[in-house]
Amino acid sequence: MSLSDLPALDCHAHIAPDVTAAQVRALNGGIIFAMTRSPAEAAAAARRNDATILWGYGAHPGVAAAVAAVTEDSVRRGVEQHTIVGEIGLDRKTALAPQLAALDMILKVCADQPRLLSLHSTGRTSELLDALTRRPQTGAILHWFNGTRDEIERAAALGCYFSVNAAMSDERLAWIPCDRLLPETDFPSSRRTTRAGMPGDIAALEQRMSALLNQPAPTIRELWYRNLATLAKRTGVISQVPPTLRELLEGV
Repeated sequence: MSLSDLPALDCHAHIAPDVTAAQVRALNGGIIFAMTRSPAEAAAAARRNDATILWGYGAHPGVAAAVAAVTEDSVRRGVEQHTIVGEIGLDRKTALAPQLAALDMILKVCADQPRLLSLHSTGRTSELLDALTRRPQTGAILHWFNGTRDEIERAAALGCYFSVNAAMSDERLAWIPCDRLLPETDFPSSRRTTRAGMPGDIAALEQRMSALLNQPAPTIRELWYRNLATLAKRTGVISQVPPTLRELLEGV
């Protein structure tokens, strides 16, 4: 497969679990990591079997009810059913203590499992890194991470990857090591600034990264896949992803 044939890759977006086959086809074959916001939504998503969408087990930290719904049983069941764990993390909008307890439980269960984790950190970047220091995760991906340069260096030293979007500043994008970059849209959030019209619409991001790295857009797309392949092999999830994605990752 040539670089120009690689489908779009989106490592953090939101799609309703009742999405229709026609709506999936409209994504043009893009590989999407679809995050859920609650254990109940994750349970609905677990019933799906899509060739190009990987559904996550999530408990959005900005939603107090989702955080309260996290139990050890739900986490263990969710981790068994999903290769992706997300969206999870910490957020400034709700009380920190319940979020920390829920996140610690999820990290504890995931510690010995081959899983990718998509981690939210709005307003809680340092606290999230503290949590990952206490319970390191080989598959940690920091979603839309707006930490300081020192925090980005700390996260990189912990082995974290970073899913980035076109709403992030050039300065912050330049701080992240190239071999830790993954693309995201966070669709449907902040569509005006991410310039993503649907999940997998990473054209604006690839144009930005092409200019920043002085590389053609197809090379940027190959970078996304090469980075994901490295992470998937390191964590052991490559054997668990749908065949469509596994073939792509083994080919880059």
